[in-house]
Amino acid sequence: MSIISLAAIFVGCLLASNQSDDCLKEKMVLANAGAVAGIAGERIYPIKTGESIDVLLSAKAALVWDEETGTILYEKNPDDSRPVASLSKLVSALTVRKYLPLDTLVIIPLEVLRAQRLGANIKLPAGDAATAYDLLAAGLISSANDAMVSLAIGLSGSEDEFVRTANDFIKRNGIYSTKISNATGLAGGEQYSTARDIKELFRLAYRDKVLRNFLVSEDSVLTTQGGSSRKYKSTNKLLGTYFPVLAAKTGYTNEAGENLVVMTYGDKGQRIGAVVLGSEDRFQDIKTVVEWVQRSYVWP
Repeated sequence: MSIISLAAIFVGCLLASNQSDDCLKEKMVLANAGAVAGIAGERIYPIKTGESIDVLLSAKAALVWDEETGTILYEKNPDDSRPVASLSKLVSALTVRKYLPLDTLVIIPLEVLRAQRLGANIKLPAGDAATAYDLLAAGLISSANDAMVSLAIGLSGSEDEFVRTANDFIKRNGIYSTKISNATGLAGGEQYSTARDIKELFRLAYRDKVLRNFLVSEDSVLTTQGGSSRKYKSTNKLLGTYFPVLAAKTGYTNEAGENLVVMTYGDKGQRIGAVVLGSEDRFQDIKTVVEWVQRSYVWP
């Protein structure tokens, strides 16, 4: 133990008007226990040092956590049910990873034509085929709806059957406040989630090395079995900026507003997760709340 630590213990006893040997012994035992815990690699919990300034977010709901310990560092309406747009693709991706091998050759169905008319897509040619790996990459990196529809029908035979499988899968993983009505997050049907559930879904995806790689990739190329190539880019504007990103997923519809979940890291290497839902400027909201956390907490 350092001289500084010993001095802090002694001063603490003086300030507590307790100069007995018992006070010093107790403080020494606790300090040594903390030192041993650090050496043994036990979890180091963040400590709140005081709020710096108010957090002003346009988001209707938000949640920030310490990934190592699961400690909640900030929350705003974390259990409010909301549409989350393409963040629900986390449900679809986790379901695909559970039941469909990555090397499976998936036929691109006619149903992709509707998905292409309604939102983000990479213009997959119906009747061609691509691997589950390549379709997952496109579905998460560029939020391609046609890629996710292909995976859903390739796995379950229909999108409706896939939805039943996916909703059952997440409940068996202890996620009860989320429901999807399609594989993409496009508007329609009964679908919702909460900031707290998105946190848990994202943590599951982050722990999957394949999905984590997709969630931090800036671009890629999908080549079908017929030789047709599709280049695409990430929808995450934080990539390539000063803000460090370990993984992230975006989502937007008129109904849901702007949504974003991200894993970043601090100056001591601590991993910090954050989600904002129903935002008017998701990238700014994420930066605002994560920077507030880094000013308001210390990691010993």
